[in-house]
Parts: sequence; C-alpha cells; structure tokens
Amino acid sequence: MTKPISTKEKLLQAGRELFWTRGYSNVSVRDITGAAGVDAALVSRYFGGKQGLFEATLADLPPWDVLASDREGLLAKAVESFAQPYDPQTDLVNPFMLLLANVIDPVMGDKIRAFVQQGLAAPLAEKLGSAQAQERAAMLLAVLFGVALIRKNFQIQGLADKSPEALRAQITALARAALEFEP
Repeated sequence: MTKPISTKEKLLQAGRELFWTRGYSNVSVRDITGAAGVDAALVSRYFGGKQGLFEATLADLPPWDVLASDREGLLAKAVESFAQPYDPQTDLVNPFMLLLANVIDPVMGDKIRAFVQQGLAAPLAEKLGSAQAQERAAMLLAVLFGVALIRKNFQIQGLADKSPEALRAQITALARAALEFEP
C-alpha cells in the first residue's frame, strides 16, 4: 500500500512541473494549486508564497554528481551527464529545463544565473584548478549546455538522431577542446 502524498509534496510536484517548464513569471499560484488540487492559501501556509515555493523546488535539486568525481573522471562524467538519449517523458521536467525556462525570467533570472555560477561554474573551476580555470569551466559548460539545447530542445538532426556512443565521442572531443582552451 502506498503512502498518500502530502499537500506540501503535491504543491512541490506541481511547482516543479510548472515552474521548470513554463518559467516562474508564466505561472500563477492558481495554476499551481489547480494542478495540485489544493486551496491557493496553502502556498502561503507551507512556503510563504510563490517565491518560497519556487525556491523550495530549487532546494530539491541534487548537486551535480560530476563535481564529486576526481579530476581524471570529471570529463567522462560531465559528458555522460549530458549525453543521455532524448526522452520526451523525462526530459520535460528536469534541472536543465528549469535553467532554460527561468534564466531569462524577469523575476528569477538573476537567481538562476547565481545558482549556475555558484552551483556549477565555480565548483567546476575549483575542481579544474588550472590556469584559466574559470574560462575553461565556462567553455565546458557552454559545450555541454549547447549540445543539450540543440539536441533535446531544438532536436536538430545530426545530434538528435546520433547514437549514444557517437554522441559521447563527439562531446568528449569538444569538451577536451574546451578544457584545453588558451585565451
């Protein structure tokens, strides 16, 4: 017998789905509570308001597991984390979509940019620990995010239809070039 989902978890699930796919400013409290099947006042009760609910969905994000790997395994893990085949069921609500949907949001854009800088770019640069580490981390993220965007969101042929093995090899070559970048 499964345990019933709490009202708070229903709100978090609905918030994740809507904020992460449509963007913070494109979602109302009523949209979220309608999807969750609960009263709108409960967003304030559990999260202090819409922004608190959004921030709670960010707090649920696990750290990027690539950052836990050693320096030698970093490249392979980073490539693997962005080389999964496109799956319309699971790719609709994921951290990558959260970032894309909200980075240009007029209210939450700065928070998302800070989240990427502090949660991805800075720790990655620290892990790289080499000359021009910040530039190299930024270039690596540009390659990974760029490939994912073109492959999963735009579904451009040549990437969208590439086998996982061929895609990993191509991303690895691009990622190596990004890490060896000399300004």
